[in-house]
Amino acid sequence: LPSYFVLSQLFQAQGKVVDAYGTCSSILTQLGETIPDSGDPEVVGAMIPETLRKYDEVYCDDWLGKKMEDYTLRYVIRFYLQMSQAAFFSKAPHIVAYFFCKVAQLSLENGVCQHTPQVFLQLSHIIMRSGNNIACAHRIAKNAMALSERFNLSDQMTQLSLIFINAVGHLEWFHAGVQRLRVCFDSALSSGNAEMGFFCALQLVIFSILSGEKELTSLLKDIDYYLHLLETYKSEVSKNYLLSSRETVSMLIDKGEATSIEAKEYLGDANDPGNKFMDTYYCQQVLRNFWLGYGERCRHFAQKGFARIPQGRYFSHIIKFYYGLSLLDMTKKKLNCVRFKEVEEIIESLQVAVEHADSNIRNKLELLQAELHGL
Repeated sequence: LPSYFVLSQLFQAQGKVVDAYGTCSSILTQLGETIPDSGDPEVVGAMIPETLRKYDEVYCDDWLGKKMEDYTLRYVIRFYLQMSQAAFFSKAPHIVAYFFCKVAQLSLENGVCQHTPQVFLQLSHIIMRSGNNIACAHRIAKNAMALSERFNLSDQMTQLSLIFINAVGHLEWFHAGVQRLRVCFDSALSSGNAEMGFFCALQLVIFSILSGEKELTSLLKDIDYYLHLLETYKSEVSKNYLLSSRETVSMLIDKGEATSIEAKEYLGDANDPGNKFMDTYYCQQVLRNFWLGYGERCRHFAQKGFARIPQGRYFSHIIKFYYGLSLLDMTKKKLNCVRFKEVEEIIESLQVAVEHADSNIRNKLELLQAELHGL
């Protein structure tokens, strides 16, 4: 089992997510697990509240004191987690949700082990993507990090911190997340976990762009440094996402006239609902086109993003904010009641979001309100 697990990790690090998924699926099947080729989104959707109900029933001191002693079962948990990561890049979102709910239920039924914190951090990520129970997702994530302190998880802390930031990091101060990600990046590379380090670098760059934490030319140098390291470590999974962020920073500096490079982001099949890169691409396009003054393009890509990005993701709030500003700019030129109503709906949405992410949303909400009031 350890050898096949390392093999799946190698496939994942090389960007061979289909091979990583296939390896995990084969091993889990041999261990008696049933791995669905596809699933009914409605059935999977029902698993989330069912899993949360079990969590609320079971998560207590008695359960926390129940150790998962079965060696094979602990590896079942690990293979499910690894397969879920591969599925994120190669399967429909509801399949990923199914695996995370499945492994969470296994943990709730059999007790805790050193992999339990990651299980529930991933569960919080799924809940956040659904956008239905943000406070619950935040609570589960914080409980998971607290649980990690009960184990000697120094080898997992980078990954756990990254999952926490991906899941609920936007609910806390962005600048604190940037600082934590820098520490995680250095820790991951020094420990030989390059793949996880580059995921940290990617999230660090995104947070820096959204928060204005770093001057753009300095940020561009950082991105080029990460891309250089990617070539050195032969890691491909994060490359396309970093290239997308680089393109945005380059366009914002000088429209790419002197700062562009030959390597460009690769879209793949833009119509494939399983193409996770398109979520990032649409958000980046909204940012680029708004700041370059291309209002119509900004609104076009925002509408594309609305059609596919889950409402619980921070990207959805960013897109709404810039879409709202673009609508207001258009409304100033020609009063339009329909557009006016759209902006009011965006403000209502951000008023809900600010209850959970005040430090990152309130300034955007108040700017939209002030611009609307000025019409």
